[in-house]
Order: sequence, then structure tokens, then C-alpha cells
Amino acid sequence: MKHDRPLKFSYEFFPPRSPRMERRLWRTMGQLERLRPEFYSMTYGALGSAQQVSVDTALAMHRESPVALAAHLTGAGADAAAVLAVARQLQAAGVRRIVALRGDAPAGEDAMPRAFPSAVELVAALRRIGDFDISVAAYPEPHPDSRGRRHDLEHLRRKIDAGAARAITQYFFEPDCFLRLRDAAARAGIAAPIVPGILPVHDLDRVCEFSRRCGATVPARFGPLFAQAGDDPAARYRLAVELAVTLCERLRDEGVAQIHFYTLNQSDLCLDISLALGANHAAQPVDSAA
Repeated sequence: MKHDRPLKFSYEFFPPRSPRMERRLWRTMGQLERLRPEFYSMTYGALGSAQQVSVDTALAMHRESPVALAAHLTGAGADAAAVLAVARQLQAAGVRRIVALRGDAPAGEDAMPRAFPSAVELVAALRRIGDFDISVAAYPEPHPDSRGRRHDLEHLRRKIDAGAARAITQYFFEPDCFLRLRDAAARAGIAAPIVPGILPVHDLDRVCEFSRRCGATVPARFGPLFAQAGDDPAARYRLAVELAVTLCERLRDEGVAQIHFYTLNQSDLCLDISLALGANHAAQPVDSAA
């Protein structure tokens, strides 16, 4: 199918936990900058020091990269005043995009305090502070804490009504997961865009482990496909690209205009997948944000 408009892309990163990881993060960002993405996003740590690393990294990305920055913010592990102080710090630095999330407790921290009962209240509080461009989460498959699909949709509607501009989904591997969510949201009167989140399969075992924790389904066919690729890194890499491109092409055929990639701070797969989907790789480096 011929497409009149190219796909738009955005890319998510997590805060580095060592100098080596920090160098990899900046290399990854530099590789992807030439695709002129819509934005980068930086996740938010669950507890004190991790949260500070997240904020410091987000502010550095905003200062140094020409790509717009969406800083994640959650209500987990801090009181409301502390969370909103971070929001004001981001606002003062010129960050206007926020990904507002309830926040999940890390292992062993189930009793962790939450500044806001849910992302609905966090979105509303952010809107009272300023004119942020707010994204929220959506779930093609039920969230582990979900009371059912109807509850998930109603919760999404409340987040949009509170002031969110769009939703970005948890990752999924079958296009029908996303299409069912999008169609159900439309029937429920949710008009805000829902952007599919895509996780390339960097490592099948790790992806299966992540997915068990977050409720995403890894298709049974992936096991035999990667087994057939064996221990050949090039074959496994080509398979990962092919699976993601096939998924994204189907979504584009169904009218999707933007893809959000979970990079795991690695550029190669996301870069090659984006190029295969028609991303324009700028011949010259993108101008510095400074």
C-alpha cells in the first residue's frame, strides 16, 4: 500500500546508572537525532536517587539535544509537593512535554507512598501548574492491576479528560492488540491520539521476562523463529528488524501516523527499523540545541 505521509517517530530512553551507560545513551541519541524524531522521552526512577538521576539526565537532554524532550513523571515514592516541585523545575528549564504515569513500586516496595492515587490526579495537578503537553499510558492488553478492559478504557478517558493530549501504549507484538484498543477507544468517545509503543526484540529471553511482569503477551511463534536463527547474531538481528517492520507496516496500513520506540538505550535496531519504515536520515548533523 502506498502511503502519502511518512510515519513520525519518537524514542524512549532510561537514565544511565554508570559512566559507561551514560556514554552509550549519548551515542544512541546522536545516532537517532538525524532521523528528526518528534521527541525523545526519559523515564523516571521509582525512588530518591534514581529519580534525581532521571531529572538531571532529562534536563541535560533538553539542553544538549535539538530533539524535543518529554520527561516522565510519576507519583510514586514521593509526596505531592516533591513531585510538583520537579514539574516546576522542568517547566523553569523550558521542558513542556511530560509523560504522566502513576508509577509502579519496585520489587519489595509494595507499601511505597504515592503522591497521587492515579495518573488522573497527576495530570490534573500538572495542568494547574502550566500548559504542559501531557502524554499518558494506555494498555493494549489489560494492565496487571486492571479490573478489566472496560475499567481500563474508563480510566484512559479520565486521564484524557483531566488534560492529557495523547496516550502512548505499553508495547505489544500483535497488531490486533493495538487495533482493538484503538477501535474500543473510538467507540467510547476517546478522540485523543493513541500512539503505539513498540519494543524491538533485542533479546528474546529478556523480553519474555519483561513481559511476564507487565502483562504483555509474547507470541508463541517467536520462540521457534529465534531458535531457527540459532546463535548467529546477524540472523537474530535481521529477524528482530523484520518482526518490528512487519508489525509497524500493518499499523501504518490501518492509519497509524506515529510510532514510539522503547530503545533500551540501544540505537542500532531502532535506527534500522525506522529507516526501513521510510525515516529520512539527514545528510548533515542536526543543529545543536545550543
